[in-house]
Amino acid sequence: MDKDVRLEKEEEKKEEEKEKEFINKEIIDKHLKIGKDIAGKVANDLKSFDLGAIRNDIDSKIKDYTDNFSKINVDLLDLGDIFYLKADLPGVDKESINVEIVDRDLTIQGCFTSMCEDIGCERVDSLEDEEHQFLIKGRNFGDAKRTITLPQKIKVDEIKGELDNGVLFLRLPKVESKKVKIDFS
Repeated sequence: MDKDVRLEKEEEKKEEEKEKEFINKEIIDKHLKIGKDIAGKVANDLKSFDLGAIRNDIDSKIKDYTDNFSKINVDLLDLGDIFYLKADLPGVDKESINVEIVDRDLTIQGCFTSMCEDIGCERVDSLEDEEHQFLIKGRNFGDAKRTITLPQKIKVDEIKGELDNGVLFLRLPKVESKKVKIDFS
């Protein structure tokens, strides 16, 4: 009789395991359906994004930081019909500053001098021997370039610029955008 009870308990245990397995499969199927629904909604939402433009913007930001040893800090202000740009170029000679505009891309270039150049050392690392060492070396030097894509074209012939104490100011008048009324027949 003991054997019959044991067989009966084993049979009950197998039935319980099958039932649990069925319930787990049901739960898994339910979660898979929810996941597929969410993935479909996300895919539909992503269709409205211009991923190419986002990628280009990110690539531009990365390029901005990796291509330039020294970064030129700028502020750009939109005052309706004019953009004002302020760029920090401390220690950059007026002669080494180059401003270029192609379509809507404004590029500012300059060359920051090193401390060694400023005090007349022959080599950049000549101050770093046993007698002379940088205690703090946090300033960038060398060629710097910053390109900004303006939101609108500007009147190239009417640009005005001024350099004052290492700060470049540019007045950039916008090209007027025209509104056209189209008659449909």
